[in-house]
Amino acid sequence: MRSKRPFRSLIVCVSCAMVGCILASTAYSRRVDELEIERDIYASRFQNWQTRAIDAEENVGRLQTEVDNLTAELNAQTDLTLTYAGSFSCTAYCSEEYPHICGEGQGITSSGAKVQPGVTVAADTSIFPYGTVILIEGVGMRVVQDTGSLIKENTLDVAVGTHAEAISWSGWGSHKVWIVTGGETDAAE
Repeated sequence: MRSKRPFRSLIVCVSCAMVGCILASTAYSRRVDELEIERDIYASRFQNWQTRAIDAEENVGRLQTEVDNLTAELNAQTDLTLTYAGSFSCTAYCSEEYPHICGEGQGITSSGAKVQPGVTVAADTSIFPYGTVILIEGVGMRVVQDTGSLIKENTLDVAVGTHAEAISWSGWGSHKVWIVTGGETDAAE
Protein backbone atom coordinates (compact mmCIF):
# COMPACT_ATOMS: atom_id res chain seq x y z
CA MET A 1 0.00 0.00 0.00
CA ARG A 2 2.79 2.30 0.58
CA SER A 3 3.69 2.41 -3.01
CA LYS A 4 0.27 3.77 -4.02
CA ARG A 5 0.59 6.86 -1.87
CA PRO A 6 3.62 8.28 -3.57
CA PHE A 7 1.87 7.64 -6.86
CA ARG A 8 -1.20 9.50 -5.62
CA SER A 9 0.95 12.29 -4.37
CA LEU A 10 2.58 12.45 -7.73
CA ILE A 11 -0.80 12.57 -9.46
CA VAL A 12 -2.00 15.30 -7.11
CA CYS A 13 1.20 17.27 -7.67
CA VAL A 14 0.96 16.87 -11.42
CA SER A 15 -2.73 17.81 -11.35
CA CYS A 16 -1.98 20.86 -9.24
CA ALA A 17 0.81 21.83 -11.60
CA MET A 18 -1.50 21.42 -14.58
CA VAL A 19 -4.22 23.51 -12.92
CA GLY A 20 -1.59 26.08 -12.05
CA CYS A 21 -0.38 26.11 -15.64
CA ILE A 22 -3.94 26.46 -16.92
CA LEU A 23 -4.63 29.32 -14.50
CA ALA A 24 -1.31 30.94 -15.37
CA SER A 25 -2.05 30.50 -19.05
CA THR A 26 -5.50 32.08 -18.62
CA ALA A 27 -4.03 34.97 -16.64
CA TYR A 28 -1.28 35.35 -19.22
CA SER A 29 -3.84 35.32 -22.02
CA ARG A 30 -5.93 37.93 -20.20
CA ARG A 31 -2.86 40.09 -19.65
CA VAL A 32 -1.90 39.79 -23.32
CA ASP A 33 -5.42 40.91 -24.27
CA GLU A 34 -5.17 43.87 -21.86
CA LEU A 35 -1.79 44.86 -23.28
CA GLU A 36 -3.10 44.64 -26.84
CA ILE A 37 -6.01 46.92 -25.89
CA GLU A 38 -3.61 49.37 -24.23
CA ARG A 39 -1.38 49.22 -27.33
CA ASP A 40 -4.38 50.07 -29.53
CA ILE A 41 -5.39 52.92 -27.22
CA TYR A 42 -1.89 54.38 -27.24
CA ALA A 43 -1.63 53.95 -31.01
CA SER A 44 -4.92 55.82 -31.39
CA ARG A 45 -3.76 58.56 -29.02
CA PHE A 46 -0.51 58.84 -30.92
CA GLN A 47 -2.41 59.19 -34.19
CA ASN A 48 -4.63 61.89 -32.65
CA TRP A 49 -1.62 63.74 -31.23
CA GLN A 50 0.17 63.48 -34.54
CA THR A 51 -2.86 64.89 -36.38
CA ARG A 52 -3.18 67.68 -33.82
CA ALA A 53 0.54 68.46 -34.16
CA ILE A 54 0.20 68.73 -37.94
CA ASP A 55 -2.88 70.97 -37.55
CA ALA A 56 -1.04 73.09 -34.98
CA GLU A 57 1.94 73.40 -37.30
CA GLU A 58 -0.33 74.56 -40.13
CA ASN A 59 -2.01 77.05 -37.76
CA VAL A 60 1.38 78.37 -36.68
CA GLY A 61 2.31 78.91 -40.32
CA ARG A 62 -0.96 80.67 -41.07
CA LEU A 63 -0.72 82.81 -37.92
CA GLN A 64 2.89 83.71 -38.72
CA THR A 65 1.80 84.90 -42.17
CA GLU A 66 -0.97 86.95 -40.56
CA VAL A 67 1.48 88.45 -38.05
CA ASP A 68 3.86 89.32 -40.89
CA ASN A 69 1.03 91.00 -42.85
CA LEU A 70 -0.18 92.93 -39.80
CA THR A 71 3.38 93.97 -38.97
CA ALA A 72 3.84 95.28 -42.51
CA GLU A 73 0.51 97.12 -42.27
CA LEU A 74 1.45 98.59 -38.90
CA ASN A 75 4.83 99.69 -40.24
CA ALA A 76 3.05 101.40 -43.14
CA GLN A 77 0.72 103.14 -40.69
CA THR A 78 3.48 104.37 -38.40
CA ASP A 79 4.12 107.09 -40.97
CA LEU A 80 0.70 108.58 -40.18
CA THR A 81 0.34 112.12 -38.94
CA LEU A 82 -2.74 113.33 -37.07
CA THR A 83 -3.71 116.99 -37.20
CA TYR A 84 -6.47 118.05 -34.82
CA ALA A 85 -9.38 119.57 -36.77
CA GLY A 86 -11.72 120.34 -33.89
CA SER A 87 -14.94 119.06 -32.38
CA PHE A 88 -17.66 118.02 -34.82
CA SER A 89 -21.31 117.12 -34.44
CA CYS A 90 -21.79 113.63 -35.85
CA THR A 91 -24.93 112.01 -37.25
CA ALA A 92 -25.44 108.90 -39.38
CA TYR A 93 -27.13 108.09 -42.66
CA CYS A 94 -27.80 104.73 -44.29
CA SER A 95 -26.63 103.31 -47.59
CA GLU A 96 -29.93 101.63 -48.46
CA GLU A 97 -30.76 102.13 -52.11
CA TYR A 98 -34.31 103.53 -52.13
CA PRO A 99 -35.48 107.14 -51.79
CA HIS A 100 -36.17 108.03 -48.15
CA ILE A 101 -35.09 110.48 -45.45
CA CYS A 102 -31.41 109.40 -45.62
CA GLY A 103 -31.08 110.34 -49.30
CA GLU A 104 -32.09 109.70 -52.87
CA GLY A 105 -31.27 106.01 -52.56
CA GLN A 106 -28.92 105.83 -55.53
CA GLY A 107 -26.01 104.49 -53.45
CA ILE A 108 -23.65 107.02 -55.04
CA THR A 109 -22.03 109.86 -53.10
CA SER A 110 -21.73 113.45 -54.32
CA SER A 111 -18.08 112.70 -55.18
CA GLY A 112 -19.23 109.88 -57.48
CA ALA A 113 -17.96 107.08 -55.22
CA LYS A 114 -20.24 104.29 -54.01
CA VAL A 115 -21.46 104.75 -50.43
CA GLN A 116 -19.45 102.37 -48.22
CA PRO A 117 -20.60 101.81 -44.64
CA GLY A 118 -17.60 101.98 -42.34
CA VAL A 119 -15.66 104.09 -44.89
CA THR A 120 -17.75 106.98 -46.23
CA VAL A 121 -18.41 110.19 -44.33
CA ALA A 122 -20.19 113.32 -45.53
CA ALA A 123 -18.55 116.63 -44.62
CA ASP A 124 -18.45 120.27 -45.60
CA THR A 125 -15.99 120.14 -48.51
CA SER A 126 -14.80 123.67 -47.74
CA ILE A 127 -13.34 122.20 -44.52
CA PHE A 128 -12.53 118.64 -45.68
CA PRO A 129 -12.11 118.22 -49.45
CA TYR A 130 -13.17 114.92 -51.06
CA GLY A 131 -10.67 112.15 -50.30
CA THR A 132 -9.61 113.57 -46.94
CA VAL A 133 -9.04 110.79 -44.42
CA ILE A 134 -10.25 111.71 -40.95
CA LEU A 135 -10.17 109.99 -37.58
CA ILE A 136 -13.37 110.48 -35.59
CA GLU A 137 -12.97 109.87 -31.87
CA GLY A 138 -14.91 106.75 -30.85
CA VAL A 139 -15.94 106.01 -34.46
CA GLY A 140 -12.71 105.36 -36.39
CA MET A 141 -11.16 106.38 -39.68
CA ARG A 142 -13.40 107.52 -42.50
CA VAL A 143 -12.89 109.03 -45.97
CA VAL A 144 -14.74 112.19 -47.00
CA GLN A 145 -16.69 111.07 -50.08
CA ASP A 146 -20.00 112.86 -49.65
CA THR A 147 -21.65 116.08 -48.60
CA GLY A 148 -25.22 117.19 -48.07
CA SER A 149 -27.45 120.23 -47.75
CA LEU A 150 -27.41 120.02 -43.94
CA ILE A 151 -23.72 119.16 -43.68
CA LYS A 152 -22.16 122.55 -42.98
CA GLU A 153 -19.11 123.65 -41.02
CA ASN A 154 -18.49 121.36 -38.01
CA THR A 155 -21.02 118.68 -38.96
CA LEU A 156 -20.27 115.15 -40.17
CA ASP A 157 -22.68 112.47 -41.41
CA VAL A 158 -21.27 108.93 -41.14
CA ALA A 159 -22.46 106.22 -43.57
CA VAL A 160 -23.84 103.03 -41.98
CA GLY A 161 -25.50 99.97 -43.51
CA THR A 162 -29.22 100.20 -42.78
CA HIS A 163 -31.78 102.82 -41.88
CA ALA A 164 -32.32 101.08 -38.52
CA GLU A 165 -28.56 101.38 -37.83
CA ALA A 166 -28.67 105.09 -38.73
CA ILE A 167 -31.52 105.71 -36.30
CA SER A 168 -29.95 103.74 -33.44
CA TRP A 169 -26.30 104.63 -34.18
CA SER A 170 -24.36 105.09 -30.94
CA GLY A 171 -22.04 107.73 -32.39
CA TRP A 172 -24.55 110.61 -32.42
CA GLY A 173 -23.15 113.74 -30.80
CA SER A 174 -19.94 115.70 -30.52
CA HIS A 175 -16.62 114.02 -31.34
CA LYS A 176 -13.03 115.19 -31.67
CA VAL A 177 -11.76 114.85 -35.25
CA TRP A 178 -8.26 114.63 -36.69
CA ILE A 179 -7.04 114.82 -40.29
CA VAL A 180 -4.91 111.78 -41.10
CA THR A 181 -1.98 112.18 -43.51
CA GLY A 182 0.95 110.00 -44.52
CA GLY A 183 1.23 106.26 -45.04
CA GLU A 184 -1.35 104.70 -47.33
CA THR A 185 -3.89 107.47 -46.67
CA ASP A 186 -2.15 109.75 -49.17
CA ALA A 187 -3.42 107.47 -51.94
CA ALA A 188 -6.97 108.45 -50.99
CA GLU A 189 -6.28 112.16 -51.47
